[in-house]
Amino acid sequence: MVSLTMLVISLVLFVVRVPVSISMGIATIAGFLLLPMPINVMATRMVEGVDGFALLAVPFFILAGNLMNAGGVTEKIFAFARALFGWIHGGLAQVNIAASIIFAGMSGSALADLAGLGAVEIRAMKSAKYPVGFSAAVTLASCTIGPLVPPSIVLVIYGLATNTSIGQLFLGGVFAGLAVAGSLMVFVYLYVRITGAEWAKPEPFVVENIVRTGVGGAPALFAPVIILGSLVLGVTTPSELGAIAAGYALLVGLLYRKFTWANLKNALVNTVVMTSVIMYLFAIASAMNLIVARERIAIEIAELMVNYVQSPIAGILLINAFLLLVGMFLEGPVAILIIAPILLEVVSEFGMGPVQFGIMLSFNLLIGLITPPVGIGLFVGAKVAGTTPEKVLRASVPFFVPLFFGLALISFVPAISTWLPSLVFGVSQ
Repeated sequence: MVSLTMLVISLVLFVVRVPVSISMGIATIAGFLLLPMPINVMATRMVEGVDGFALLAVPFFILAGNLMNAGGVTEKIFAFARALFGWIHGGLAQVNIAASIIFAGMSGSALADLAGLGAVEIRAMKSAKYPVGFSAAVTLASCTIGPLVPPSIVLVIYGLATNTSIGQLFLGGVFAGLAVAGSLMVFVYLYVRITGAEWAKPEPFVVENIVRTGVGGAPALFAPVIILGSLVLGVTTPSELGAIAAGYALLVGLLYRKFTWANLKNALVNTVVMTSVIMYLFAIASAMNLIVARERIAIEIAELMVNYVQSPIAGILLINAFLLLVGMFLEGPVAILIIAPILLEVVSEFGMGPVQFGIMLSFNLLIGLITPPVGIGLFVGAKVAGTTPEKVLRASVPFFVPLFFGLALISFVPAISTWLPSLVFGVSQ
């Protein structure tokens, strides 16, 4: 089977530390040669894979997140979240989670949250004598909220890979993100009450501080209103929404006068680099999926699952376990492009729609972002906190409890991710 051969080649190359993008390219070339199929078909398929207007949403949302970090938006968000949520037991840990919810409505990237907002959060927690490991762990866990709440880069990629409405996916992620955030906040509350952590005392609730930080951060805080409002009203496409988000981020940065030529240049360069990688992966995955579709892999796996796994609950648990394993080794966009079209056929047999599956798949891969052995989030979090990945991982272990609880809610309570899209778009998921 050619598809299995491509998988083996990719895994072998991963093991010997060949970059994922190159590994996928070599495996795909091998697949076309083994079929056999003219190699120029691969080139044509790659071009077709990135020839879509909807793909413009990807660079725009990446640019919006980078501009917000460069423009001083993160400080305003954290100050407002501190005034609004600092009184809850857990103090700055609760503020950390709440700030991620707000920032999630602007950037759509877990790493942008972790590197940008996370730096502000960890600095404040260090000043308040919070343990470094705990500070990094709660920041790492809360960054998984970002790509669930619109705008979301991973949901855009999933929507394009599976031909699912990106608008419906964005709205489906709203309550899913809030469910995960709520799980984390309850966990932090119970953790500090049970352990009696002196460093996690709540801060005074001062209405004047809420008003002051709300007024000062109003331009930044208004971004989620624009994004969600545009989605609900249906006045923009996802690509147009990305352009609006990037333009608004630029205006807010100019208003706060935080831009310098250096950080503006870094934002643009990082956007080009990240976009180039994602577009290349889109092109390769498009060619690879041609082979997978030709061999009817999705249909065969779906039939196998239905024949041997009779219970939908057991089937979804099995798929979640598989996705968690995949997320430990592959980056989110890569995994989505390779396996989403295949597994969508499988979960449909268990009664799960494309929107709910997209949210479940994305969150599985986000957990993988902070899980070894690859776990790039661990390394970014450790760098931001000024500690080692090993210490961050040890401190992060308890936080997998609320993350898995949130995953269970997304997986087995369809209304969390389907009610809002059904309400707005008037279609059942």
